[in-house]
Amino acid sequence: MSTIPPAERTEEAIQAYRAMKQDLPFEAFMGGFILGKVAKPMSTGHLKLNTTNIDDNPSVTYNYFSHPNDLRKCVKSIQMIKKMVKSKRLAEYINSDGLTMEKLLNMSVQANVNLIPKHTNDIQSLEQFCKDTVVTMWHYHGGCHMGKVVGPDYRVLGVDSLRVIDGSTFDESPGTNPQATVMMMGRYMGVKILMERLGEGPNV
Repeated sequence: MSTIPPAERTEEAIQAYRAMKQDLPFEAFMGGFILGKVAKPMSTGHLKLNTTNIDDNPSVTYNYFSHPNDLRKCVKSIQMIKKMVKSKRLAEYINSDGLTMEKLLNMSVQANVNLIPKHTNDIQSLEQFCKDTVVTMWHYHGGCHMGKVVGPDYRVLGVDSLRVIDGSTFDESPGTNPQATVMMMGRYMGVKILMERLGEGPNV
């Protein structure tokens, strides 16, 4: 639901999305997806609290590709994926099933990964393909910017005895599951804090 403006996130839109999910192309999940990642995007969105109730979801607008540089990065990643798919190793599998690059791209658009209106059979425009298939991946980061929300010691600015030590402090999420990185951060800071309290280390 995050891919469409908040005002359009109606109950009807939710039901339509669920119905579309029932009709996913069978071929789309016979193997898997090759994804392109726009690292360190320059586009910015906004988050608004609807109420003061912590159980209520906020209103989030991502504004994907509002900066043209992000769209250029996406197009380049799709061009690279096209080269990979046409490589000798992968072409053997694809050609055996009679799949063309055009058909693969259209299958990706039809996979209904978001609620954005689709433009099937228009895959000559990789810019439009990027806009149709954009999603936010599961490892969120950047919510607690270093120097804006937390300091270099992960202390929340202006707040005593509170640190944020998780993926929200990353400028960019690692290319793999960030669990090990976050665990390393937590253990490192845990040891530092313990040493500080025991008077055996610097005030961090």
